[in-house]
Amino acid sequence: MEILRVENLRKIFDREVILDDVSLEINKGEVIALIGPSGSGKSTLLRCLTLLEKINWGKIIVAGDTMVDSATGKPCYAPEQTLRIIRLKLGMVFQNFNLFPHFSVLQNITEAQVHVAGIPYETAKANALQLLKKVGLEDKVDAYPYQLSGGQSQRVAIARALAMKPEVLFFDEPTSALDPELTGEVLKVIRDLAAEHMTMMVVTHEMAFARDVADRVIFMDNGRIVESGTPEKIFGNPANERTKAFLQRFSDTYG
Repeated sequence: MEILRVENLRKIFDREVILDDVSLEINKGEVIALIGPSGSGKSTLLRCLTLLEKINWGKIIVAGDTMVDSATGKPCYAPEQTLRIIRLKLGMVFQNFNLFPHFSVLQNITEAQVHVAGIPYETAKANALQLLKKVGLEDKVDAYPYQLSGGQSQRVAIARALAMKPEVLFFDEPTSALDPELTGEVLKVIRDLAAEHMTMMVVTHEMAFARDVADRVIFMDNGRIVESGTPEKIFGNPANERTKAFLQRFSDTYG
């Protein structure tokens, strides 16, 4: 079942084309790894899909609701009421955590539940405690972000995103700000979510993770999707020379 569709998406910053005719779809329960060199448009794509950036052209449909369509000759976004519904279907985990520093871990996870989703506080608190146990941080409920390691902060950020019960969860290089020894604990949480068939798109430079966890791998370069396929195809027998050249740098890591 298709949960998200992107057609001919184009994004321009200061006359520079960042995303150029990008089309893709995500099916329910699918894990997509988005790989490619820095500056290839991966993070911008996620920001466009989660309404953090507006597009210059294209069409985006989320769970049957049209977010934006350029059929009239320019991008026309849905009314705010529809966009609010769409936002609640999408979760985002940033590379730098983006936790509220003046809120405890519990407050960070309950805030949006109560004030955005309208969930009663006691229910939001119960959800938060359950999710903290899920990510192995039930003992950090009263801690503040400055008291957490990078890996713990990212796991709290994942719990916060999950608390809103998104239909698609996006990760923008979730381990890039972490020391190598902390990367594993975050990747384990994402692996566990994949095993539970959470629909996810993960921008990552962790090639072994992409190979082992993703159902499909998309390689981007210069704002375009160069190649897409199963991990076996992309890592084992890529068809495009640019994909081959990029992956050769990582062969010792994932091979």
